[in-house]
Amino acid sequence: MSAELELLAELLPFLVPLFVIQLVLMVIALVDLAKRQRVTGDSKVVWILVIVLVNIIGPILYLTAGRKESIYDSNQN
Repeated sequence: MSAELELLAELLPFLVPLFVIQLVLMVIALVDLAKRQRVTGDSKVVWILVIVLVNIIGPILYLTAGRKESIYDSNQN
């Protein structure tokens, strides 16, 4: 058991920043998705699932491919 705790103690300095980055990306992507009326693809529900379930890659995928070109659709006619 102590070997497992030592391994966890060694990996913790690397895991905490990854967790924080993942959480920040997820919040940014979800807030952006909530503000948009239209997204690339079928629905917002699919993008929510991708953002939440696909760890770091999901929010990055949404922020690079899922957003429409315009800033926020509510600012347009």
